[in-house]
Amino acid sequence: MMARTYFQDFTKDDDTPITVEYSFSPGSETTYSPAYGACGGDACEVEIISSWPRSEEYERLVERKMNLETTPFGKPRSLALMGADDLHQLNDLEAAIAKGDKAAELTDAERERMEAWICEHHEYEPYEPEIDF
Repeated sequence: MMARTYFQDFTKDDDTPITVEYSFSPGSETTYSPAYGACGGDACEVEIISSWPRSEEYERLVERKMNLETTPFGKPRSLALMGADDLHQLNDLEAAIAKGDKAAELTDAERERMEAWICEHHEYEPYEPEIDF
């Protein structure tokens, strides 16, 4: 089973708006014992998996790339069947998206700040598989 991921909007230290994808493990709760008092449990674990710019321009680039790479029926489009103009446009889109991704990369300090914020503010939702009878 693949781990569940979540998304959160942040602002980098240089005021660039970004969205991060992260995984969250809640740790264990504090327990109480008459003999030993409170036992603090384990802290939550947060791992930021990826980040990207939060802008309309970036979203348009990704949407245009997806439209080039898929058929109208949502199936992957073969690169071998693409024309030279489409391939050139796809390369330009990939370069522009990579440039945006580079600008959204996190420094260690930004990553620590965001992970700490997520630990404090994440609303844990217990996993409930959908059962369809």
